[in-house]
Amino acid sequence: MFRNEQKGRRYSMKDATLCYIESDGKYLMLLRNRKQNDPNEGKWIGVGGKREAGETPEECARREIREETGLKAVRLVPCGNVYFRSDVWEEEIMRLFLVTEFEGELTDCDEGELHWIEKDRIFDLKLWDGDRIFLKYLINGVHFDEMTLTYRGERLCGCTVDGEEVELIDVYNEDGSSAGYVASRDFVHWKGLWHVTNHMWIVRKGESGEPELLLQLRAAGKRLYPSSWDISSAGHIPAGEDALLGAVREIGEELGIRVRPDELAYIGTMVMTYDDDIGEGYHDREHCRIYLLRSPVDISAMTLQESEVERVMWIGLDELTEAMAEGTLNHCLFEEEIDFLRPYL
Repeated sequence: MFRNEQKGRRYSMKDATLCYIESDGKYLMLLRNRKQNDPNEGKWIGVGGKREAGETPEECARREIREETGLKAVRLVPCGNVYFRSDVWEEEIMRLFLVTEFEGELTDCDEGELHWIEKDRIFDLKLWDGDRIFLKYLINGVHFDEMTLTYRGERLCGCTVDGEEVELIDVYNEDGSSAGYVASRDFVHWKGLWHVTNHMWIVRKGESGEPELLLQLRAAGKRLYPSSWDISSAGHIPAGEDALLGAVREIGEELGIRVRPDELAYIGTMVMTYDDDIGEGYHDREHCRIYLLRSPVDISAMTLQESEVERVMWIGLDELTEAMAEGTLNHCLFEEEIDFLRPYL
């Protein structure tokens, strides 16, 4: 029995283990394709199963490993608890383990095919969306206490790790078509997956008639490009959110101004790529939707999101172009995007 903190009551939940066996830079993965009425049919997962009465999680893990692989786990490392919630299947707590030492010879499994898969290739397999999140933790040697994965059907629609919400975004192919799954934002940038973002430029005519653009100064605490001048407002689109409505939301959150969808003029999509060595690496592959906002904006009336934006300023197009060329402005803008904007200003 487990406690549902939100409802303040106790309820039953399936209690199981999920184990990944490591050897020579590979994980032992099970392609589930031999069991009838299997919710994991066609997916690649670790080995494990439901706890029996009186078993500890460790005892269950060792038994399941022996039954499904023929191997004896010598060193079994607990890596966290994963709470699985679904609108279709029974709720479940999965005790996650990593096996780094084992004995014995691999045998056949009656639930599917066992294969040793290089860690770099695991994410090319057909996985549950949530599995990508905790497998990233395992591969990078990062443990957690509790992860909650919430599904609608086979689509991941929510994730928290140790009480913190994880941002989920839709994954796309290079040609702009949907890849058919969602992933965490940090996973997308870790693997360099294609995704869609919004860039919203606020523009006005200056006193001389020259176009002026509103720039925001990114907060000093930002991981990427702290204290750098950036687009008026920009952001990733949460999984399942309409791009235009996401643009409206982002402007409201970052700048504190209310904008109607019909006030944003979509002018096109740019393909942007960028790579940087930040921590575990940062790889950006974007289909960037670009919008213009020409409505009068009073920057003195803005309520800036402190965690994102320090301040804003207007700058003439020619002045901005010159400053970027001469390196006199600390910024994270792309010249290609300014050139893309120019005909519409």
